[in-house]
Amino acid sequence: MTLELFGMARELVGAPDVELDVAEPATLRSLLGELARRYPKLSGAVLDPDTHAPIEPHALLLDGRRASGMDERVRAADRPVLLIIPSGG
Repeated sequence: MTLELFGMARELVGAPDVELDVAEPATLRSLLGELARRYPKLSGAVLDPDTHAPIEPHALLLDGRRASGMDERVRAADRPVLLIIPSGG
């Protein structure tokens, strides 16, 4: 499954997207766990080292909508994107 990256995630991985070997439908937990396993630089900076959940202000969006939880099931067609959500005004 392809995961598109923006911001610090893209900088640390050195690519705009990554292909992750997870069976579909995958949970966000398994998708982000595989991302953390392949790119350990992301742990602590973009992903929580224990849960692999995005550390705020990072977020995972599915087809332009925010993912609801780590056990949500996704497919490649959901177009997962890991990016920084700016806060404040």
